[in-house]
Amino acid sequence: MTTNRIIRIVVGLALIGYGLYSGIAWFYLGFIPLITGVINWCPLEMKMGTCDPASGCCASNTKEPSQSACCAPKIDDTNAAATNVTSFQAVQPSQNGKTVIEILGTGCSKCVALEKVVNEAIKTLDGDYEVKKVSNIEDIMAYNVVSTPGLVVNGTVVSTGKLLNVDEVKKILQA
Repeated sequence: MTTNRIIRIVVGLALIGYGLYSGIAWFYLGFIPLITGVINWCPLEMKMGTCDPASGCCASNTKEPSQSACCAPKIDDTNAAATNVTSFQAVQPSQNGKTVIEILGTGCSKCVALEKVVNEAIKTLDGDYEVKKVSNIEDIMAYNVVSTPGLVVNGTVVSTGKLLNVDEVKKILQA
């Protein structure tokens, strides 16, 4: 359990205890941090961009993301190889000669950073590239991606759950 979750649980219990001791309704307020700590889902962390689905929801140190608004549900073990993929294999060219790059992410800081890295990498490469941002969770799940940011090139998932640098993106696109 991370420090963040422990703090939320302790604060929640403290507010509930204070409310019961003093006889005022503070204990109702204590249920919010207590529940968010127990179920490992924090909407405030999602808004602040500190929610890290790559390490589990909301900065958890668990390896398996829980099912919440922060993370996609766990896929079955047959598709587990799709997680944390970084492929430097040749990417199939598209029909019209344009390479379509999709960045999968709901808007967290790593997803925004990956989009910047991809745009910086394609500026230095020759070729026709189209960058699309995919933020709809159902569209992301269609690729069996459980950890964002994800990078899809011409319909093939080449990276998930990690922020690539410019050289790694170039290597993927030139392979």
